[in-house]
Amino acid sequence: MAIAFCLPLICTAQDREEYDYGDPDTLIAVENAIKFDPVQVLFGDFQFYYERMVSDRWSIEVGFGPSRRNYTASLFEYELDDFGSNIDIQTRYAASLWARRYFWDSGELYGLYLAGAVLHRRNDKTYNVIGSDGQLTGDAFDDSRAYTSFMLFAGYQALTLSSNIFFDFYIGAGARYRDFEVVRSSDINDPSAYQTTSEQSWIGAFQAGIKVGVGF
Repeated sequence: MAIAFCLPLICTAQDREEYDYGDPDTLIAVENAIKFDPVQVLFGDFQFYYERMVSDRWSIEVGFGPSRRNYTASLFEYELDDFGSNIDIQTRYAASLWARRYFWDSGELYGLYLAGAVLHRRNDKTYNVIGSDGQLTGDAFDDSRAYTSFMLFAGYQALTLSSNIFFDFYIGAGARYRDFEVVRSSDINDPSAYQTTSEQSWIGAFQAGIKVGVGF
């Protein structure tokens, strides 16, 4: 009698164990994700990213969003920008395309991965010249900088057991093509001292970031 009473419970427990084993860990199996990378804001990149699984280990990620001032430009390039009120920052765009291969066949966007990516960003601004009297002269010069990068990344996308909010850590290197129209001046108060030079070059590129996302 006791055995007959317990048998359904035993079977249910076995079914639950079989169901749980190998199933995705998170509340909902994450095959899609939307993300944002706060680190890239320092470079004026405000992309939002959408990633989707296309097979057991492969996913495609696309990113798009506005671009603004690159706060790190003076560390690596010639830069007149002193964050003054005479500088008008233009809203342009940033975009990217990523192809990822995950090492673990988890059925989710989870774990270690390698990714190839093409990244593009443009940062534009206008310099309004301030004369020696402290007044605007009416002269303005446009500075435009476009970056196109071809990158290889390694990363780890960390889903949790209790939430589909996650972090995506990545680091990578590659080659970057720079297409610039750079405003230069030997005297920032003299409009005749300003000139715009065209510069195109290939350089090595390094990038790291942390994307914060929600999966569904």
